[in-house]
Amino acid sequence: MNTDFYSFGEILWDCLPSGRHAGGAPFNVSAHLAQLGVSVSLISAVGQDTLGDEILEVAKDKGVNVEFISRVRLGLQTGIVLVTVDENGNATYELVQPAAWDEISVPDQALKAVAKARGFAFGSLAGRSPYNLAQLDRLLAVKGPLKFFDVNLRPPFAEPPLIIELAKRADVLKLNDGEVGQLASWLKTGEGTTDTPQDEEAITEACSMLAEVTNASLICVTRAEKGAALWERGKTLVTAPAPQVVVKDTVGAGDAFMAGLIVGLTRGTDTRTVLEHACQLGAFVASHNGATPLLPAELVQEFNKTTADRYGC
Repeated sequence: MNTDFYSFGEILWDCLPSGRHAGGAPFNVSAHLAQLGVSVSLISAVGQDTLGDEILEVAKDKGVNVEFISRVRLGLQTGIVLVTVDENGNATYELVQPAAWDEISVPDQALKAVAKARGFAFGSLAGRSPYNLAQLDRLLAVKGPLKFFDVNLRPPFAEPPLIIELAKRADVLKLNDGEVGQLASWLKTGEGTTDTPQDEEAITEACSMLAEVTNASLICVTRAEKGAALWERGKTLVTAPAPQVVVKDTVGAGDAFMAGLIVGLTRGTDTRTVLEHACQLGAFVASHNGATPLLPAELVQEFNKTTADRYGC
């Protein structure tokens, strides 16, 4: 059987106050896709170390195909991120460099497999490595799957020119309100200053500016407790609220949202329904420790019931 979805990018250990958790946005997205009942493979790399052994077992346990997760040369360790969480549950990250996921190899078999997939997701963080950018370029040249780009502006790996170039290769962009405001500011002034849009009109303006440069047809903006918005060329901005929850940590919440977005849009579900369920997934994860807690069966069942595949696939 062909795999439905592929993700490219980092798999690593998030070292949180609550303990060590498998993470990395592409891995988190993959794990949540598997929980939603679709087949998914991660294209990444780990070290020839115990941490690599452990994280591969975690990925398998979560239903992620690890066929294209390579073991890199000796001297590059499995990735680690030091995560601190403030009193509101918001996380900040210190990425240890270099790491195994800086050298992700893409075999020809992976290119052939991605060509048959329904969706391909990639993020900006793995682009800190020129090696990865060359490998990603090969994947983005593959025709077939809908391409989803997850923007993660994590200083010091947050170069607007690189983000814009990668965004030009995607069909759907996903980023938070601070990121869309920062990129719009950079496009307007050449300075990537913080300029978070506060209302729907400002979000529409920022998305329109970003789409004009990248030619993206869909841009999704997450807004934390305010929910999310989806901009589509020539249409009215669609918004959805976020369920109110007690936040434990926000790690992985955006990745669960991304998984819901990917499945919903590739199934042809109407955008408001997609956003509502993606927000529910993100809120649930934010209310738990770690990036990939077990999703309740009723939440998954409701998601699949209301995002039924109109294409019959």
